[in-house]
Amino acid sequence: MYEGLALFYNLLTDDIDYRSLGSFVTKQVAASGAWKDYIDRGEKPILLDAGTGTGSLVRELSRDFDCIGLDISEEMLDVARNSDADGKVLWICQDMSKMDLYGSVTAAVSLTDSVNHLLTEKKLYGFFERAHNFLDPGGLLIFDILTEERFKMLEGGNDFFADLEGISCFWTGKFNKKSGMCTYNISCFRLTDPDAEMYVRTDDIVREKYWSRETVARVLREAGFSRIRSAEGGRRGMPGGKTGKGRIYFICEKEY
Repeated sequence: MYEGLALFYNLLTDDIDYRSLGSFVTKQVAASGAWKDYIDRGEKPILLDAGTGTGSLVRELSRDFDCIGLDISEEMLDVARNSDADGKVLWICQDMSKMDLYGSVTAAVSLTDSVNHLLTEKKLYGFFERAHNFLDPGGLLIFDILTEERFKMLEGGNDFFADLEGISCFWTGKFNKKSGMCTYNISCFRLTDPDAEMYVRTDDIVREKYWSRETVARVLREAGFSRIRSAEGGRRGMPGGKTGKGRIYFICEKEY
């Protein structure tokens, strides 16, 4: 899955400030009861990054946590593993809505709209329920979703083009308001022989689902979370700038 996109993902998402996101996550988790329990025991807290992609965020977090990077795409994980020279992260190829971990974690994060890739309420509930199950008491689930306004920008369909060194990408995005589904068709061309001007083309289809704030909060409660905070990017301490624009962040605590 995402065979071609995995090679270019980091270049296409270079506007995301992963260092700032990492600092935000660490600050939130360091104030949690689960973090304090680990520190009191003299242990390093454990963090799960669900929908880790090429691992940009989890590598930032690996300084403060023992980390698990989980993704459904083996191709994305191959890129992540190749950039993890120190082998600090445990990489797992699983569907985040059906994930089965080896033990509990201090915190689970799923940022940069990974939750929007869960296309049914059953999958949404599956992820939240399993995150709740594997969190330590007092642990946090932190994630974001894209706003309806962000998706509406693609309601009539839009075309995009990126011409980078040795790489060209074309993609279209179209949002169906009735179904809440957004479909991206992505074609990437990678230069393989500069002398002969030879390129390899790869094609991917990516889908995201718009989830309302109210629906997400309801499904979180059904999955066992009762302490839920949410705010738009840039408000109430949530990530701002280009990284947080058009996103709603959720911080959910598992009760003792």
